[in-house]
Amino acid sequence: MNQLRRAITTSLSLGLISIPHWAQAAGDHGAEGVFSTMKPPVPNANAETIEIVEFFWYGCPHCFKVDPMVNVWEKKLSADVSFRREHIVWDSRKETSIHAQIFATLRAMDSLSKYHMAVFEAIHKDRINFREDGAIINWAIKNGIDSKAFESMYKSFGMQAQVNKMRTLTNAYKIDGVPKFIVNGQFSTEPHQAGGEVQVFEVLNQLIAQQRIASKRN
Repeated sequence: MNQLRRAITTSLSLGLISIPHWAQAAGDHGAEGVFSTMKPPVPNANAETIEIVEFFWYGCPHCFKVDPMVNVWEKKLSADVSFRREHIVWDSRKETSIHAQIFATLRAMDSLSKYHMAVFEAIHKDRINFREDGAIINWAIKNGIDSKAFESMYKSFGMQAQVNKMRTLTNAYKIDGVPKFIVNGQFSTEPHQAGGEVQVFEVLNQLIAQQRIASKRN
């Protein structure tokens, strides 16, 4: 971590990384005002890349609003950056585990890219209550998903295991609000911390650049 700090400081002093206006206004801590350091850091799932993980919740209106921006940003990422989404599971909010199970099911069926936004829209536009299995299956039918395949996968032991895994990740990364982005298991940021929904991607790009420089120096 000290090597990373030195790399960041050196890069800033040499002008290799510029600090935008939102970071300059963060006070004595500079850019750290718009991101936080993970304590302790969490190991990457893919050590060969700069790993970005977005934690979100289908029931979160902020996640719904920022998701199209995430898609645009993801398409611009370099080959040395990997990105994935993980659904949070908070035991204090039962619906988060249900929504996580929908997410896991679509991911297991290789249908996430097609129906991810449809789940958001069902909750925030159509006001569908996904707390009952019947409503979830009816939604799948309405959207042209094979209902038998979906229901079988949704109710499988494997999906329960995936929900438990997402619960473990939520706790390991200490996620207490969403959307939250984790960079290389070392730093986190979110829109309200970064200064807005547009600025959070500036912060992410900044952290990616810092990680890239730090990895070359190690």
